[in-house]
Amino acid sequence: MKRLLLFDIDGTLTRSQNGHVPFNQAILETFGVSGDIRSVIPDGNTDPLIVAEIFSKGNILIQDIDDKWQQFSSNLRRCYSQAISSGNTAVHALPGAADLLQTVGAGGIFASSVVSGNLEPMARVKLETAGLYSYLCRGAYGSDSPRRADLPAIAKRRCEESLGVSIPLSECIVIGDTPRDLEAARCNHMKCILVATGRYSLEELLNCQAELCLPDLTDTAAILKTLLNI
Repeated sequence: MKRLLLFDIDGTLTRSQNGHVPFNQAILETFGVSGDIRSVIPDGNTDPLIVAEIFSKGNILIQDIDDKWQQFSSNLRRCYSQAISSGNTAVHALPGAADLLQTVGAGGIFASSVVSGNLEPMARVKLETAGLYSYLCRGAYGSDSPRRADLPAIAKRRCEESLGVSIPLSECIVIGDTPRDLEAARCNHMKCILVATGRYSLEELLNCQAELCLPDLTDTAAILKTLLNI
């Protein structure tokens, strides 16, 4: 049966440049206050909790915040798309990401999906811009739950429904770049591979005791061999 690979996006498959600009603009347009994503550490978190932390640090109280996430999601997608089109923001695939997704997708053994703290429309913008969207089944996002540990099970269920198969938890592997990716995997009794292409160094990730830690995704053959035997 298939093995299910659940990839994080930011810092694992893609990297954004000046992404804080459209994110902050969407906060202003949605909530009517200024907020700066650079005031927090977003890595491994979900967009709703990132915004909540920004407001908490700034002692900003927003009335009926839970009613505004749909509007924020729409504004964020538009602001990000406009920033990319104008060249003010860039999103690109990290080295090896496209080759790995293409290779695992061609063998018939693996299914690839997403577990991301991004709101779903924003995840699609990033993946499409980076040229990776077509390789991935619909997964789970910050718009499904602000709690990252909830997301692997949601992604697994959606992939099973799409593929018409049942995938054992032992055949599910979360691939991310932060300790929170490992925590989410462990909460769902899944395996985990951590990649040192984000904020955390390889040494820091090795201390987390995932099944495997990699410096990057560039050695496709070696990673494929590991994915088959992990």
